Amino acid sequence: MLTIHYSPFRDSDGAITKDSKDSKAARQALGPEWRQALQYEDTLIQSLAENLGDEYVLICNLTLPQMSHETDMILFSRRGIWVFGFFYLEGLYKTDGARLFAYSTKQQRYKRCRPDVIAQTYQAAAALNQSLESSLPQQNIRLPWIIPVIILFNPKTNLQLADTVTTTILRPAGFYEFSARTVRKFNEVISEEELETIINLVKAATQSVEPAPPQKKTFVRRETRHLGLTTSQWIFLFSIMITVCLILSAIGVRIYQTPSLQTMLLSLWDQTLRLIR
Repeated sequence: MLTIHYSPFRDSDGAITKDSKDSKAARQALGPEWRQALQYEDTLIQSLAENLGDEYVLICNLTLPQMSHETDMILFSRRGIWVFGFFYLEGLYKTDGARLFAYSTKQQRYKRCRPDVIAQTYQAAAALNQSLESSLPQQNIRLPWIIPVIILFNPKTNLQLADTVTTTILRPAGFYEFSARTVRKFNEVISEEELETIINLVKAATQSVEPAPPQKKTFVRRETRHLGLTTSQWIFLFSIMITVCLILSAIGVRIYQTPSLQTMLLSLWDQTLRLIR
């Protein structure tokens, strides 16, 4: 399998950058867990490379025409084209058609996930289809299947699928089955020469496209901070303050209602002042 990388944080052979300057840029662009995320992606690339022959071509981090984000991976073959979208965040999610919803513990309900990896991957597949469908008929080439695939790298991602599943969802445990069997079960619909033409058309269509900024690859959703503290930390701090105020108020009421306590405290206060003097 031929692999082509467009990521600025890999070298021409696909190895993750070790340069300190590039590493700093990668951390700023992708997040603090950027290296772990790229290593997870390498497991998928390795699985595909071990099970697919030389006629397969994998293009990584390509920005397609009219897209505001890069496409994580596109696998080209004589059997079809697979468009991959990667998801790393932990939490509870559910699908609704080609949309992804995240459960908000604060609002106790599901809300639209931003960014929505499923919607983005379908958009990338549609953009790829649009860039090819106008050119291929002129060359009498049939457009292969274009299939969106979502990869869930984080084991703490809990995804509830809708009754009608329209999206292929994969976890690392399913990489071998996908690369060794699923991809191969499709019939070949184009020749090697036609596949090469398709890849060249995609490269030509993306040459004039400005590379989209990389998206964050974070495994934990970071809470918004206010004056250095998250919302949950502020709530915890205020609850402690209120508890202390209630305890002090209860003690004050008790002293006010008990004359003997008042006399004892006044006596202790008087003795303390004498010792200080």
